[in-house]
Amino acid sequence: MDELFTYYLQELDHYQPNALIYHLDHDTWSISQMYDHLIVVSHEYLDEVESCRFAPVTTSGKSPFGERLFATGAFPSTPIRLPDAMNAPPYETTHVDRLRTRWLQLIDRHTALASIAESAPADQKTQHGGMGWLNATEWYALVTYHLAHHRHQKRRLDAALANRQ
Repeated sequence: MDELFTYYLQELDHYQPNALIYHLDHDTWSISQMYDHLIVVSHEYLDEVESCRFAPVTTSGKSPFGERLFATGAFPSTPIRLPDAMNAPPYETTHVDRLRTRWLQLIDRHTALASIAESAPADQKTQHGGMGWLNATEWYALVTYHLAHHRHQKRRLDAALANRQ
């Protein structure tokens, strides 16, 4: 299992219900919302891993942003603001067990799709709105890149929680 999945799973043990829904300000997600976002988006990326198995062959490539992202193997460390139409607030809960269950389901699915990501033809791709055309291996890698990117956000939220106590 990827160390980032383990990290986020273990970190859930550190939160009380009120900490899960604490908002630094009205524009900042809570820890619970960040976890929901990670789970939902990871499943969306894994859906694309599966879709690539049946996607038509294409020579279409990545966007300039996609090329930079995959060349560095990471999202930029700065926050990325999506357009408001794509930026609905994630689900929020005070139940750590709910988040843990959903996280474990994500881990299981990620593990189950590893062989598909490795064996899918590189020229069978689906399109990402900002990164261009990605194959199953790239969609699979995107899950980890996304988790790593939000580790910065989690650290900021954890620091805010520590300062309010």
